[in-house]
Amino acid sequence: MSLGVMDPDELSGGRPWSLASLRILSETLSSEAIGEMLGLRATNTRTSEGEPSFTVWMLESRLEPSAGIEDHLYILMERLRDRREALKTLAEAASVEMWLSFSPGNRRSSSVLDHAVLAELGELGIDLVLDPYPPGGAKA
Repeated sequence: MSLGVMDPDELSGGRPWSLASLRILSETLSSEAIGEMLGLRATNTRTSEGEPSFTVWMLESRLEPSAGIEDHLYILMERLRDRREALKTLAEAASVEMWLSFSPGNRRSSSVLDHAVLAELGELGIDLVLDPYPPGGAKA
C-alpha cells in the first residue's frame, strides 16, 4: 500500500482509517500556477474535460491511513502555515477545501478537531469537507 491510497481489502476490513488532502479547484489557474503560488508540489492533479473546464490540485497528508484524522489535518496545516498570503489569494479566485475522509471501522470513537486549527482554516479561507464512510468502506 502506498501512503494516502487504500486498497479494497483495507476498506472492507472493519478497521478505522482516515485520509486528508487540501484540494484546490480552479477554472482559471493551471496546476503549475497553483503549485508556484504555494511553493509546493502537488501530490496529485487532474484537469476536467467539458465545459467549464477546471483544474484540481491536491496535497495529501501522506500519513498512513491508520493515523487519526486529527493528525492528518494537523500535518497538512503545518505545511500550509508559511503560505498564508498565497492561500488567501487562491481562496479569492478558486475553491480551496480541506477534505477529511474517514471511517470509524467497527469501533465507536470520536475525534476532536481543535478550535484553534478550525479558526486557522477559516482565516485562510479554507472550507472543511467531512467525507465519512461507514464500516466496510462503502458510501451510505
